[in-house]
Amino acid sequence: MRENDNGSGSSLTRIAWIYPERRIPEQRDFEENAVWRPYQKKAAELGLELTVNKPEELAVDITSRAVPRVFLKGEQVTPEDTLFVTSLYSLPHQLPDVPAQLHSFTLLEHLGFYLPVPPALSYIGADKGATAIRLKDCPVPVLPTARFTSGREAMSGHYDQTLADLDYPLIVKPATWGMGLGVSVVHNIFDLRGVIGLAGGSDTPLVVQPYFPGIREYRIFTIEGKPHTTLTGIKDGYCLVAMKSSGGSLERGYVELPEQLADAVRYVYERVPAPYLCVDFLQDGERFWLSEIELDGAVRFTGDSGQDVVAESVVEARFRAYMRGHAEFTAQSAVEEMAGGR
Repeated sequence: MRENDNGSGSSLTRIAWIYPERRIPEQRDFEENAVWRPYQKKAAELGLELTVNKPEELAVDITSRAVPRVFLKGEQVTPEDTLFVTSLYSLPHQLPDVPAQLHSFTLLEHLGFYLPVPPALSYIGADKGATAIRLKDCPVPVLPTARFTSGREAMSGHYDQTLADLDYPLIVKPATWGMGLGVSVVHNIFDLRGVIGLAGGSDTPLVVQPYFPGIREYRIFTIEGKPHTTLTGIKDGYCLVAMKSSGGSLERGYVELPEQLADAVRYVYERVPAPYLCVDFLQDGERFWLSEIELDGAVRFTGDSGQDVVAESVVEARFRAYMRGHAEFTAQSAVEEMAGGR
């Protein structure tokens, strides 16, 4: 096994990101500049190549009884030299790619590749309802959540019992989307039925949660279970999310971790043991709430030199954690292979 010269003890040479390609040119340009190029630059500094690959670029040769051969865009890769980032992407334009992602992740897992975003955990993080169930005993309470699927029976009210303990106004949002897309506020049952009816046009699963005006959002970037960096954003007035993509406030910056969140972050890692994890909290002025998690939460580079230095440190810490995880995984795999050959 060839060891990479970065001193990690790992033979890793490539990080391959499985990412559906359905972006419009504007999205592609933004993501390349704000995420992928900075990520690739940092990976190169660590002696790694970072590639972004569509699910359909993966091919497997299982024609013999020997070890299967795996090809990525025509190039052979092995568990010793390549790890795959297998986070489920399910934004509206990516929905046609969900089956291909699921099947690819399952293949890679059974082929013995190190996956720092384990598929089973990725599925929990991708569904806000599943997240709430997984983390229900968090020291910082999870936002009260009702989860149901819309569709042809969206107007039947079969979900009314799940809403009995929630008071208006309420937030309604897709259970498996992100980036603040589709977030709506409803003030009564008629508003709610209207939003559910619209979601039913695409069979979109929904979550319903309390609406808190004027909240502050906190995103905790964690590395191997420890808080690394905290990003905060403020919702501006009636704005629903502190995100530029949805017209949110641009008052965002890196701050110290609120001490009230330390135990909650540890708890989340115990339940979702991923080497890199983003944990999102809301503060309504009186208390904190656990909002959601992301196992592939992007670190965006904005061009602000001060903030980009912090962003770079998060990305480097993430990649180093992946390298350590890969070294441990391949070493354990080698031990198991030797034991199995006795």
